[in-house]
Amino acid sequence: MKRALLAFCMLFFTSVTCLFAQDIRFSQFYANKLYLNPALAGSTNYSNVSLNYRNQWPNLDLPYVTYSVSFDNFYEALNGGIGITVIQDDQGDGALKTTTFAGMYSFYLRINDDLIVRPAIQAAYMQKKVDWANLVFPDQVSPIYGSIFPHNTSGDPANRKKGGWDFSLGSIAYYKDYYFGIAAHHLAKPDLSFDDEQEDKLQTKITVHAGAEFVLGGRSRRYADNWILAPALLYQKQGDFSQMNYGLYASKSSMVFGLWFNQNFEPNYDSFIAMVGFVTERFKVAYSYDYAISKLIHTNTGAHEISFSFPLVADMNKRRKRIKAVRSPVF
Repeated sequence: MKRALLAFCMLFFTSVTCLFAQDIRFSQFYANKLYLNPALAGSTNYSNVSLNYRNQWPNLDLPYVTYSVSFDNFYEALNGGIGITVIQDDQGDGALKTTTFAGMYSFYLRINDDLIVRPAIQAAYMQKKVDWANLVFPDQVSPIYGSIFPHNTSGDPANRKKGGWDFSLGSIAYYKDYYFGIAAHHLAKPDLSFDDEQEDKLQTKITVHAGAEFVLGGRSRRYADNWILAPALLYQKQGDFSQMNYGLYASKSSMVFGLWFNQNFEPNYDSFIAMVGFVTERFKVAYSYDYAISKLIHTNTGAHEISFSFPLVADMNKRRKRIKAVRSPVF
């Protein structure tokens, strides 16, 4: 019956005159840096591959599951970073899939020895697809015998796949141990409605993020016994939806701990995000959990998220210091 209800809800919402979709939200913001801001492409001294997995509200029979894979590198010939990323979001056991392919370029602009600015541009293709295979519709269900009737397809959308091009801009500036970034995604506002007479526009998303790093004791980061604290802020607004995130990372040696407070002003959904990560020169991996503290605490079990990334270099000890890397959090 839950799948029947899901199918009914999907048909209801796609029949609304004007819809405004929203983006996926990852909790490990900087572990999926290309999704956060295209200006972070090529922001380290080596090429990097990142994998991300998010499972939201896993207590539901049909949770929201999102996967992403990305690659980025700094190219001296281009004086900038190139990044590519693929993201797939599955809703309703794959009944509704949204896939995004994006490529970006960030320009490396050195103002002086301490101040670096990186403007960026991104182009993407988005596709939304409906798959009825695993769904049971209300007209198939008998109150007594269950799912026994064939589905009447006359009211189904004729086009079950819709795509559109999109463009985004971003920039980040960092001065010594401080950084500030801003990004504007979906400037083209792609229409992903399955009905040509209706709209399902993806509204422009504005992201502002900032932070700093402080070494306790004032000694160099080269000392493994020093604690490093990294406070951070992240604000996002998309259509009528806005949220503020207040975070703090604490790292020592190979361990990284993070705690974020997520405040959604509408519809007043608040949560804590707790994270633990392990970082080496060969790879970094982290796990985070979203814990709801609003009224939704009784209706969901938060969200699980796992990230894994590794550099693509043959010998980490021989890599060149080509650029001044961004002092942003690793997760």
